[in-house]
Amino acid sequence: MRYALIMALTLACTTPAFAQTPEEMFAEAGAHFKNGEYGDAVDLYDQILEEIPNNFAALEKKGIAYSNIGSHPDSLEQFFTILQYRPDDVTALTGMGLGFGNLGEYQEALSYFERAYELDPDSTTVRNYKEFAEKVITKYPYVPTPKPASSKTYSATIPDWTKGIASAWLDKGISDAEFGAAIEYLLEQGIVRVSALDEPGTLEDARKGATAWINGAGDAELVPLVHHMINSGHVQYTVTKTLEDVKRETDLFKRYVRDITSAVNKEKRYIEYPNPSGEVIKKFLRDYKKWNFEEEVARAATGFPDPVFAVIDEVMVIYYTVYVNEQPTGLPLDHQGTLDESLAYWEEQRFNIRDREARFEFIITEKKHEANVWITWVVRDIGEGVLGHAHIGKGAVEVTLGDYNCDGAFQLYDIPSVKHVMTHEIGHSIGLKHVDDASNIMYPSFTPSFAYCLL
Repeated sequence: MRYALIMALTLACTTPAFAQTPEEMFAEAGAHFKNGEYGDAVDLYDQILEEIPNNFAALEKKGIAYSNIGSHPDSLEQFFTILQYRPDDVTALTGMGLGFGNLGEYQEALSYFERAYELDPDSTTVRNYKEFAEKVITKYPYVPTPKPASSKTYSATIPDWTKGIASAWLDKGISDAEFGAAIEYLLEQGIVRVSALDEPGTLEDARKGATAWINGAGDAELVPLVHHMINSGHVQYTVTKTLEDVKRETDLFKRYVRDITSAVNKEKRYIEYPNPSGEVIKKFLRDYKKWNFEEEVARAATGFPDPVFAVIDEVMVIYYTVYVNEQPTGLPLDHQGTLDESLAYWEEQRFNIRDREARFEFIITEKKHEANVWITWVVRDIGEGVLGHAHIGKGAVEVTLGDYNCDGAFQLYDIPSVKHVMTHEIGHSIGLKHVDDASNIMYPSFTPSFAYCLL
């Protein structure tokens, strides 16, 4: 019995790191999360949040868990809570964009992706999500769901004697610094209160508001002036959201999400997802003959024709005929271009075979029986830590497009990672084995990056 030699590129072993809290529950929740047991993980995160309401790590993981089980309004609520206290949190911003995109509100999603991209322009994940939202908006225009109007109220009562100070400032009887010192005192004593939800307005707005307030208008009219003094640096005070602010904004946000869900259902709005859904993977696994290459592996290398060669200008040119299976349908990333780059990489290399300079050329065929190499992409787990398979010298090449090692759900690799794996496996198909040099494309271990995983 003859056996074909098959080489596999394996995943470089790393130990996933989870944020730790004093509670052992977090580690237990992390184990459930990694295994895709999201319901169990959410239960534990809820217990943690009962003790530590603003545990951002628990909120983040809970948001991702809800996203992975398709509970997008619940997912959005977790990320929204984080942003109330950490408005520049890139993961939460991206999670918000993902949640709105999964609800079909792509323009709102894009606004969050753009903000995340401003903060972290080197993030492949953020860039991929941003580009995905832009493409969907172009392909499927729609009317955005209106946001509910704010219902802010002002409960603080500003004492009348403050009007004399404001009047003196308006008449330039006191300087900005003197007026700022008075405002700063009032803020620190809690006599004057402003919110991070307020609209600060311009200097003109501040003067008009102060004038109206002096003449008997409500206390809300003074708010733009206080914000102006803070923003201009004359008042040293950090404006934060109160619990009332957070509750009010959260209630508005929940109403907005409900309005989106209702609008999408009424409009039958098209929703496109960046990650492969369970249905895409199920379809892939059902179509066994089209996508899985176990039959070719069973045939082994003896079932594929040998490559041919010719000597041209004293250089041995080895011709490989390649059959390329189409990619699984329903995926957002196109790897055909990266395959072309992988083939071009090997065509540019020069080798010494039997004391003669040699190079390779690849010819694409649509007839599988003519091919020396059959290349296919897959969206399934092909082995623990295995990124691809290939026969040595000729035969089948299989490259996985993702794995379950990010957050327990199948997540796509980014394009450079797939290109690396593909180039490595094609190297095996033309006869190359593993090497010890970690900088060489034929090194046996590699750590891929994910295209859309939030972690």
